[in-house]
This record gives sequence, structure tokens and C-alpha cells, in this order.
Amino acid sequence: MPAEPPCHTTYRAGALVAVRDAYVVLLPISLFGVVATLLGHFPIPAVRAWLESRPGRGWTDTADAVVQSTWGVLGLALAVTIAAMVAQRAPRGRSREPLPSIWVAISALVNFTLCASATGPVTLQSFGQGSMLTGIIVGLATPALLRPLADWTPMRRLAIGYDSNPVFYHATRLTLPMAALGLLAKALAELVWHLPRPDLRWLPELAARLDADWVLTPLAVAANQLLWFFGVHGGKVLESHLGFLFTLAGEPVVHDRVPRVLIDNFVHLGGSGATLGLLLALAVVARDGQNRRLVQLSWLPAVFNVNELLMFGLPLVLNPRFVLPFLAAPLALTLPPLVALHLGWIELLPVQIPWTTPLLLSGWWLTGSWVGVALQALGLALSTAIYLPFVRRNEAERLAERLDAFQHASAVIASDVPRADAPLRRSDHVGVIARGLLHDLERAIGTPALSLVYQPQHRLDGTVVGVEALLRWQHPGYGAVRTDVAIALAEQGAVIGPLGAWVIDEACARKAQWNALGLQALTMSVNVSPLQLSQPGLHRTVAEALKRHRLRPGELELEITESRGIPVGDVADENLARLDALGVGLAMDDFGMGHASLLHLKRFRVAAIKVDGSLSRDVMAHPVSADIIRAIATLGHTGGARVIAEFVETREQRDRLAALGCDVFQGYLYSPALPADACLAHLQRSRACDRAETDSPQRESREPSHGLPPGML
Repeated sequence: MPAEPPCHTTYRAGALVAVRDAYVVLLPISLFGVVATLLGHFPIPAVRAWLESRPGRGWTDTADAVVQSTWGVLGLALAVTIAAMVAQRAPRGRSREPLPSIWVAISALVNFTLCASATGPVTLQSFGQGSMLTGIIVGLATPALLRPLADWTPMRRLAIGYDSNPVFYHATRLTLPMAALGLLAKALAELVWHLPRPDLRWLPELAARLDADWVLTPLAVAANQLLWFFGVHGGKVLESHLGFLFTLAGEPVVHDRVPRVLIDNFVHLGGSGATLGLLLALAVVARDGQNRRLVQLSWLPAVFNVNELLMFGLPLVLNPRFVLPFLAAPLALTLPPLVALHLGWIELLPVQIPWTTPLLLSGWWLTGSWVGVALQALGLALSTAIYLPFVRRNEAERLAERLDAFQHASAVIASDVPRADAPLRRSDHVGVIARGLLHDLERAIGTPALSLVYQPQHRLDGTVVGVEALLRWQHPGYGAVRTDVAIALAEQGAVIGPLGAWVIDEACARKAQWNALGLQALTMSVNVSPLQLSQPGLHRTVAEALKRHRLRPGELELEITESRGIPVGDVADENLARLDALGVGLAMDDFGMGHASLLHLKRFRVAAIKVDGSLSRDVMAHPVSADIIRAIATLGHTGGARVIAEFVETREQRDRLAALGCDVFQGYLYSPALPADACLAHLQRSRACDRAETDSPQRESREPSHGLPPGML
């Protein structure tokens, strides 16, 4: 089952995140409405005429219908979405019944409609952008008030027994609380609506005595930005409550009112908050990741002053990281056009400029002068400079958070703990990252992002007898991904087959290259997941790789890894039997502490046993580990298998393991896992030393010599 949405310890924490996330959830319908608005009322007349002539006049009607169906119900959609998300994330008591989010959302829908009815007959206009503040209040209040009402004993009179159908039980349990809350919402809305309104008639009189645009314009810009920061459409609120303070497009400019056309065309460059400057700052700073993708997606809408992707995707709404530049940039951009207007450098022509008109073009149309264009360019540069330091800090924090999330997801993916909610099926951030990594892993197969490194295996006398091929994954965004994470993803996502086939073929190709240089005696060990044994045709994959690269079967050894138990079944038995008949060696990896069973020793012929690394590391400190290794070595020698010790790091550790019966040693004492070229150099040096010692009168155990440049260890 998918993971539950994260619960918050307090209602306040869940509420704030829910408001911000609700805007993200509604982003598809917001953008759908914006695109319809743009196409239905395109700012360039020639393009608008072409659109109307091609699809026909019905196209504008369709666009208007889309706008009404999206932006026209945004307030209602906010109420429903916020209420549902708060209910999902609310703190849960141990014995209290939860509030199912579907009923909370229905209650919010009813409460919003009842609140809208307080102002008069409910129409489609009651649900749109002008009611976004109402939607936020209703969305937050509904789950907060429905909770105590649902827990109040008198409100549970209609509830039937808990042993009934769960849907019917919750429906009857919440009937009275939802009805009571609806009546309360209606009463409160009526009360608020009939409160006396403040008398603001003194504002125009005061403005007439002053050059009010110097004071009122910055105040209007600040109020708009504050409202937008909390997710409320500032322009709609100011227009509905303080519209008498603004001069509209086409009206002559007077200095006792706020020139709305000046704000729209010289302050809100790219949308509220002068977000075109933010977009430029992001383009400069963000080199990869989600912000880079956000920049790529936002450019075209931003040209037409559509900034919903930035407002809700970055986000700017309720984001404390950007509150200062979100307020400061528009306020700073207010001064240059006001100065130019008062000094007579520009004149605002009485023309209608659609809000979707691109930057520079709107400056020219509105002023008929290059000064207007220059003012917009200056505003763009100024807003970019204001946003830039905040974007840099945000990007650094985002990268740190991204790395933390990746590391947490990696730990969950590679965890051996049995989970009912497998990472790939989770609906939280872990699930999103896991599915993204799986997709990237599938695409990486056969590309330079995946590679093999090789760790040499030595006998006690120092002679190299083989190498183990180890997978490495260099992710373009996260860097080196842990091998156990890649294998776990491949196993959980059914990609282990093609990944394993690529590893076998790559290792065989490398072995063929080394054979041409005289290294035929070495054994190439390749890890095989137990899941690959359950896939029909594994033996054919191995046989084809050997044939393609002209290798003898004995040059390849398959190590069955301990990611899970070795499967039992006809397909696995056939693969094991055919691999053995082919002459390919089979080794048991991590023997002694994992899923390995002694019964497998009689199920198929084992060419080598690898002692679990935890035993090798502890052999000097824990006598029990030494006893287990001695028993494993005795068991392996009885069956004719080599015993390989991993994680050998010191001479004393190697000598102790040899005394316990280990035959072959692998670890940093001899060499780390190396890229192919470096490993070849190591093998050739070792072979040269072997020849030199063969010619010497006395041959003794040789001390390991890495011969590696600094930084390779």
C-alpha cells in the first residue's frame, strides 16, 4: 500500500504546508486557465486575428468557458483542497477516530457555498479568484472545527455500530457534525457581511491635497505583494475594496490616484513580484535539478506575464526564503517610472494594454517612446539584482535538502527490513525519488553512467588469481549512487535481468581484452542476484556472452549475492544445473551471515565460498568470528571449494585468516577496486613480480605493493 501522507505534530504546521501545497495541487487547472486566457485574448492583434480566423469564432467561446471552469472556481477548489490536505496531515490521537479527508472536503464545499450565499445569490462569480481568501479561511477552519464536533458525544447520535460498513459508519457519524458546522459557517458569514464597513471617503479627499501617487502607489504595491505572499489575489482584493483609488487603463493620469497601468507595466514585470527578474536570477544560478527545469518551463509563460509556475512551483507563496525580495523588488521598481512620469520623461497614453503583453512591447505601446522601453529594461536588471543573492542562498539550501532526501531514500531502498510499503509503491518523497532513480537506472544501462571496476584477488604468496567485477553508477544529478541501492532498485523494479546481462557481457568483454595481453589464467568473478536465477534463460545469457567474447567457461565465475535467499524452483534449478554443465564456476557470496543455507552446498556444486565481510573484519577481535571462519573453511575444503576472504586490510589480519583456512584474499591490503586501466596495470606489475620471483633461488611470500598513485587508494 502507498505510504500515508506525513502527519504534522501541530495543526499550525500542517495548515501552513497545506495552504502552500494546495496551490501546487491546483497548478494544472491554474495553468489551464492561464493558457485559455492567453489564447482567447492574445495581446498581439495580428496573432489574435489569425487565431479567430483559423478555428473560428467558437474558439474564443471555448477559451472563455475554460477560464470560467478553472480560474472561475479557484476559490471553491482552494477550500476543498486545503481542507482535505489538512485532514490528511493532522496529528492523530491513539484512540480517536480519524477524520476521513473525503468528508472533510465535502464539508468544506458546503461551508464555502454557504459563506458565499451571505453576499447574495450564489453564482459562478462567487467561486472565482475574488473568493480565494474565503477559500483559504474555510479550508483551514473546516477540519479544525469539524474535529471537536465529531468527538462531541451528542453529535454521534446518528452513528451506527463500528462493526458496520466503514463508509456507512463514517457517513452517519459525521452527518450531524457537518450539518452543525454548515449552519455555524452560514451564521458567521452573515455576521461578518453585516458588520459596519469602515468609512474610507476621507482617502480621496486626502489624496486630492497631496501628490498621492508618491505615497499610495508604493502602499498599493506593498499590499498587493503581502496578499499574494499568503496566496490571495492581491489585485482582485484591491480592485474590489479600494478601486476608487486607482486610475484605470485609458483614463488620464491624475496625481491624486494610483496609476494602475503604471504598476501593471513597469512594476509587475513578468507578473506580481517582478518575477521575470527572479526567473533571470534562477537562470544564472541554477545549473541543474528542479529549479533549472522550472526555469525552462517558465520562460514562455513569463514572457506573457504568467508566473503561476514560480508562485506555486518554486514556491513564492508562504516561502520565508523569498519574502524580502518578493516585497522589495516591486517596491524598488515603483520609483523609476514615478520619477520619469513626474519629470515628464514619459507620458502614459490612453490605450488599452492587455496584461499579457510582453515586456518591452508594452513599454513602447504605453508610452510611444524608447524611454518606456528603457525603464522596463532597467526594472528587469534591478529586480534581477535584488533576487540574485536570495536565489543563491536558496539554491545552496535546496541542494543540501535534496542531498539529505536522496540519502534518506537510499537508506530506505537498500534496507533489509521487510516492509509492507515497498519504496517503489510509496506515495511520499521516498517513493518519488525511488521511481525516478529506477527510471534513470533503466536509461543508464549501456551508457557511460554505468561502469565496472575490478578488485584483484591474491593468494597468500601474493600471486593474483582473479578479479571481481563490481558495478558503479554515476548519476548525473546525485553523483555516485551506492551499489546496494542500484541493485535493490533493479530487483524491486524488475530491471535486474537487463542490468545483470549487461554486467556479464561487459565483464566478459574486459576479460577478452586482458586475455589478449596474456592474462588468460585469471578468473573473472561476476555478482549475480538470486532473482536472476528465477529468470528463464540466464544460462543462455552466460553462454552467449562467453561465445561472443571467445572465453572458456572456466574463466568466468558467478557469485550468487546475498540480497535475498536463493530461490527454490524448477527455473532456478535448471539455471544452476545448466551453468554447472557449461563449466562456469558458482560461488556463494557473504557466506555465514546472510541468507545462505548449508542445504545449497548439496543442491549445486560450489567452486568458491566467500566469507562474509563482517566475519573477516572482526576476526582479530572476536574469537567467535574466528571459529565460524574455521568451520566455513573446513566445510569448503571438504567440498573442494576455494575459500575467499574479503575486506582484508592488514598483514596480521591476512595471516590470521590464512591460519583459519582461507585460500584467497581480497581487500585494501592488496588493492582497492580499480577502473579497468588501473587494474590492468596492477595485474601486469604483479605478473612481472611473479616472473622475477620464479627466477630467484628462494621464493617467499611477497608483501603487497599497490604501486598506485596518491588518491587511488
